[in-house]
This record gives sequence, C-alpha cells and structure tokens, in this order.
Amino acid sequence: MGDPLRERTERLLADYLGYCAREPGAPGPPPSSLEAAMLRSAATKIRRKHASFFSAYVGYPGNRVYLMERMAEAVLSNSLSWGRVVMLVTFAGTLLERGPPVTAWWKKWDLRPQLKESETEVARDCQRLVALLCALLAGQHRAWLQAQGGWDGFCDLFRRPLPLAVWRRLLAQVLLSCFLATAVIYFCTRLL
Repeated sequence: MGDPLRERTERLLADYLGYCAREPGAPGPPPSSLEAAMLRSAATKIRRKHASFFSAYVGYPGNRVYLMERMAEAVLSNSLSWGRVVMLVTFAGTLLERGPPVTAWWKKWDLRPQLKESETEVARDCQRLVALLCALLAGQHRAWLQAQGGWDGFCDLFRRPLPLAVWRRLLAQVLLSCFLATAVIYFCTRLL
C-alpha cells in the first residue's frame, strides 16, 4: 500500500502547479479538492500582496528546478510554517507561468529568453517541481507536516482568519526569507 500523506501532497502540488502551468489565457480547471481550493486562495492573496516580487519571475527563462532548490534551501533553513509552505508553492507556480519573454533584470545576467516555450518543457518542469516539493514536504519535513495536522490542518488554519498581527509577522518572515534567498541566488550566479 502507498503512502497516503505523500500521495495527497503530490496530488495537491500537481493540481496547483498544473493550474499555474496552463497555456496563457486558458481557463483553469476547478480545484480537485478542498485543500487545492484553499491553496489557490492563499497563493492568490500572497501573489496579490507581493505582486512586484512574484511578477519578476513570470516567464523565467533559466533553470526553474535549480532556482526552486536554492529558494527552498534558503526559505526552509531556519524554520517551517504554513506561510513559508504557501510561499514556496506560490513561487514554484509563478516559475511555471508563461509571460513576457524577458525582463530587465534577466538582461543584466545575460540570460537569453526563449521566444516560445514548448509545452513538453513546461510539463517536464511541472513534474520536476512537484517531485521536488513533494520530497521536501512529505519526506524531509514530514514530521512537521504531520504535527500540523497534515493538509487537514492547513485547511483548518486557512479556513479561519488569523489576527492581522499574526499575518504581518508571518509575511515579514516569508519576505525576509525571500529577500535572503534572492541575495544568495544572485551572489551564487555571480560567483559561478
């Protein structure tokens, strides 16, 4: 018999990342579960609140999996929270979105955009990101996920609104982690 937590995590991640990887302008499929609907809602709120950060990664022409690995290392290095989990999944979804072919900061790194990304490449990266995040959440951080009540705990948390002070603290921690991850990635790419 399979691992129910891993399978549920994989289905949730595949639902959200597949939703993000769809062809631009195509209608998205409905969420496959309650936690998928909650994740989409939480991700939309985070993306709306921090639009300038996330929009910089839409249509990213580099190695998405490598960037996601570096971001996960930086964000999960100190501690884990549902806010950080949602931020990581939102970031992965943003990397799969196809947008304008190039933005100014990519030009500085001399990255060459692809004019039209193939559907198979996006699907392949989607599968790889699902596998990476699933290994992190249902593997490496499994004890934390179980201690939080699994995905039922996630739904319970996001169903009830938290006090504004709690959200501010969580978002400040997530943004600080994102900033540090971006700085680490920038310096790593400069050194390589």
